[in-house]
Amino acid sequence: MPPSTPRAARRAPEAAKRGRPSRRAEIFASALHLFRERGFHATSINDIGGAAGVAGTAIYSHFATKQEVLEEAIREGAGRIASGMKAALADDPQSPEAALEGLVRAYTRVVLENADMNACYVLESRNLDSEFAQPLKRKERTLRETWCRRLLAVRPELSRDEAQTLVQMAIFSIVALCVHRNRIERAALVELATSFVLGALYSPVPTPEP
Repeated sequence: MPPSTPRAARRAPEAAKRGRPSRRAEIFASALHLFRERGFHATSINDIGGAAGVAGTAIYSHFATKQEVLEEAIREGAGRIASGMKAALADDPQSPEAALEGLVRAYTRVVLENADMNACYVLESRNLDSEFAQPLKRKERTLRETWCRRLLAVRPELSRDEAQTLVQMAIFSIVALCVHRNRIERAALVELATSFVLGALYSPVPTPEP
């Protein structure tokens, strides 16, 4: 990763930041797709511009550096995921089982809707400044804790370590679907993944032999 510089020094001028949202969205989508397919370092500003239908140098009217494109795109995707999860958690399900299923389905849906962002976050996190990455990691821990609470409400016989392990496996299996593309239609994939993850969360935990 290039040497870290003060964030304020790397930001584009304020006038540039007020670029057309649609153009910024196009740049986000193109950059994430290319970062996912080729990798951050193998993708140039000209590559992003060409995919977005603009001159590579025109991107500097919206972003100061390629690093900022990656960070802003991940921030945008993370915001969408947070909004989707907030809406799901606001529901008042009838039972702990329904609450757990609702959480799994909502998370699966919003993650797959933002597959490029999640793949880039997994594959390119080493290229994120720690100042940027740390808040995302805190949100990850908060999300895992929410999963653990809902799982333990359904399976109180589990120890906390067992619940955390099952949750980590479940979340990883969903995010892994973002890294490798597949041909299953998204709605069907959401249902398939939700069923798979719930089956894993309800799996018995083997007791070590004496």
